[in-house]
Amino acid sequence: MSEVKFGDQATVDQSTNAAETIARASSDVVRETSERAIEQAREGSRRAAAASTAGAEAAMRTGSSLAEGMQDITRAWARYAEEVMRQTSEASRALIGCQSLSEIFEIQSRLLRGNMQAFLDQSSEMAEIAGRMATRPLQALKQAGEAQSAR
Repeated sequence: MSEVKFGDQATVDQSTNAAETIARASSDVVRETSERAIEQAREGSRRAAAASTAGAEAAMRTGSSLAEGMQDITRAWARYAEEVMRQTSEASRALIGCQSLSEIFEIQSRLLRGNMQAFLDQSSEMAEIAGRMATRPLQALKQAGEAQSAR
């Protein structure tokens, strides 16, 4: 059998050095790539957390504005009911003292006009409240989006 020669010691040393240099360079590339990937993951996590926080804040503002609107509606209906009851009570007292049919018709006519005016006022107030309820949540979402964009 013939003997396999691998070359002299200088060639072996050069090959060893080249292999070590390639291993170090590869290790450096892997380390740098890993560090970049970790930093990108951290940044993505920060952005996701900021978006989640902004979304939660917008949801809270939206819920609060809707709750305020519902309170406004409840108060408006209570005022309307109170006004109609007051007018009806006044008309009932006035009817007791009537001495003619024309007085009865006059009191009923005033009651009807008063109730109609209260209804129109109520309708106008409800439309205003509904408009606020429709726009406030959108404004809250828009502000949250602007805050998110600013980050």
